Order: sequence, then C-alpha cells, then structure tokens
Amino acid sequence: MRNFLIGLILFIVGIGALMLIPSKQAPAPMPWNVTIMADGNSKVFGIHLGTTTYRQAQESFHEYGKTAIFTEQGKTPSVEAFFNSIHLGGLSAKLVLNLIVPEQTIELMLSRAAEARLQPSGAHRYQLNNIDNAELIYATISAVTYIPSIRLDTDMIRHRFGEPDYIEQDTNIIGTEIWHYSTIALTIRINDNEKTILQYQSR
Repeated sequence: MRNFLIGLILFIVGIGALMLIPSKQAPAPMPWNVTIMADGNSKVFGIHLGTTTYRQAQESFHEYGKTAIFTEQGKTPSVEAFFNSIHLGGLSAKLVLNLIVPEQTIELMLSRAAEARLQPSGAHRYQLNNIDNAELIYATISAVTYIPSIRLDTDMIRHRFGEPDYIEQDTNIIGTEIWHYSTIALTIRINDNEKTILQYQSR
C-alpha cells in the first residue's frame, strides 16, 4: 500500500511538471516579419501575396472578414476584404486585403449589389449579396493594408524595418510622409496625428 501511494504521488508530480513546460508554439507573425518568396512576392502575416486566397487567410486568422467593392471616379474598382479588429502578436489592428477579381466579374457583382454608401474619401462602397460574398473566398490576395491601433513612431519603424529606400511627402495630406521599402514592396504612411498605415503589395 505504501509503495502504491508513493508511486501515485510521483505520477501526480510528474504530470504537474509536464504541465509547467511551455508548449513550443510558433511565434505570432509581426508586421516586420516579411519573407521574400521564390516568385519575388512577400509573405507577411502568413499571407503569400499573389498566392494565398481569402479563404486561407480567414482560416489562418480564425476570423471572418467582410467584403465590399469600392468605386471612385477615374479609378479601377477594387474588391476588398477587411477585418476591423484582429490580434496578431499582441497587437490589435485593422487589416484590409485587396482581392484579385476579373473586371467582368466585378461588373456583375456591382449590378447585384444591394446598396452603395458614399465614403469620406469620395469613393462608393457597395455591399455584396451572400452569393457573391461566398464566391470571393477563392479570390487571391494581391495586397495587405495593416493599420495598428497604436501609432508606430519613426524610431520604432527604423529599428524594425531599417532605413527606407526613399521618403516622399504626400501632396494630398499635409504632414504625411510615405516611406518606401522597395525590396519587400512595402510603403508606410506616417503622420504624427494619424494612425500608421502599412501596405504590402504584390509585384
């Protein structure tokens, strides 16, 4: 009986020790963790631009996004999927995915759209019906826009991304600089009074 109790205690202690060992989980992707793939496109947040589909992104994030078509005079309509609040590596952010959709398909979707809302930028946002929303899950992602809830200052950006290839002033928004990182096809919009906007483009 005594040996049984000793064995039981050792077993319980062993189980407890195993529970205290941290699991070897892969670290959450951060905005500065960018990999250049064989096709020359970037991979960020687990998204290989030009290859990963909207469905695969949703599965990776364990989140469902919302989709819409945006039109603006003089510009090509864009199909976007957005996550208003997503948590990656301890950072909360808004994430927008640009989807590759044939022009003819976009026109058909617009003809079936339920409503159009005027945006502050002057663009119109079209809400899509359920069938078109379902079809978009197979669309490939061409660009990712990442807007963290906290503003990234220039020191942090330099520390994480290095020096930009060049910096230009936004002629439309006073006080906004656009930092260009050509190697990873990234632009970062910086304004002391606005949130930082990072956009990763496919080539």
